[in-house]
Amino acid sequence: MDIELLEAIGNTLYGDQWQTNLARSLDIDSRRVRQWINKERPIPDWLAKECKILLEKNKLECEELIKKLS
Repeated sequence: MDIELLEAIGNTLYGDQWQTNLARSLDIDSRRVRQWINKERPIPDWLAKECKILLEKNKLECEELIKKLS
């Protein structure tokens, strides 16, 4: 995963405050997310799997709300 993809995922899931909210969802310190996007630490391999899980959960929640609106 590269920084651009991480930022796109974060913005999609959480909007402007994505760094703090992503960190909370991953149960990590928000400084770690900032270190990734500032290239101070490499983005770990496990992050892609965790982001996929969060996106799938969000997708299901969105689909349920769409059904309620129909």
